[in-house]
Amino acid sequence: MKRIVFFIFSLSVIVFFSCENPDDEVTNETLLSDEEKAMVTDDAAADDATEALAYEVDFFSGTEQSIAGLEGGNLKSTNNWGMRYLDGEGPTVTVDPLGDVYPKTITIDYGDGIELMNGRIISGIITIEVSAPPLTNGATRTVTYTNFYVDSVNIAGEATRIFTGTDSTEHVFSGVSDLVLTFTDDTQLIRHGERTRSLIEGFETVFDPSDDLILITGFVNYETTDSTTFSKVIINPLTKIGDCRFIVEGTVEFSIDGELFAELDYGDGTCDDIATITKDGETHQITIGNRYQHHNRNRIRHRNGPQGVVE
Repeated sequence: MKRIVFFIFSLSVIVFFSCENPDDEVTNETLLSDEEKAMVTDDAAADDATEALAYEVDFFSGTEQSIAGLEGGNLKSTNNWGMRYLDGEGPTVTVDPLGDVYPKTITIDYGDGIELMNGRIISGIITIEVSAPPLTNGATRTVTYTNFYVDSVNIAGEATRIFTGTDSTEHVFSGVSDLVLTFTDDTQLIRHGERTRSLIEGFETVFDPSDDLILITGFVNYETTDSTTFSKVIINPLTKIGDCRFIVEGTVEFSIDGELFAELDYGDGTCDDIATITKDGETHQITIGNRYQHHNRNRIRHRNGPQGVVE
């Protein structure tokens, strides 16, 4: 039994600055400018939301076994909903055409909202176009969203994932995404991401994410409305383990107009909401919290063209 892969087109730097801890707020005030804090925390909020939807996509379309289970109604009858959804009731899923025929379309309808085991609420519709059996070299999944929300964040746009190889040690996917995220304050984050995601452990437990070990490389580019270039590049692979919501290890560099302004370090592999950020040789601890907001923040738009390389 092959393991369904968590893949996302844009992964997972899921760190926010806390706006609730006075000590953190004072420390961060001396480390980053308002513009820098807004950029880092907006990006973090986007990754936090897209990580949740990425698993949904792979849960339903990552292996032939999962797709066959949808077609036969077996996922619910074997109680696999209970491993993902709080009340054991999952979304409405349709597959067309049925059987060993490709391409096919998988439509996942969450209605007005379904709560995940981790407390997130997902609503709206995900549509996945699958070109070939999922673990076929070159097989693509094209994902679009209709009135789709993760908690209060609206997500629109498209992502394409390509299966690029498998062996006895890992499954590898590459992906490109162009997304528009709209937050409750009407701030929009528009971003272009290119990532490679490798599943190192967890092949054989299709419906149980707890034993997954995933390494992520790649970059995301943005541009503000005043043409300021904003990007992040993963310089040491990010590590995601299936039984932890957070990235547990790896480092990321943030740049404005090609100039590095900060480095983010996720730690030593411990599952927690702590990371450290370094600027000009000064390092401080930060915690997961809310997006930083200030009165003259810009809406952010993506800039096509890489600031890093996906191997």
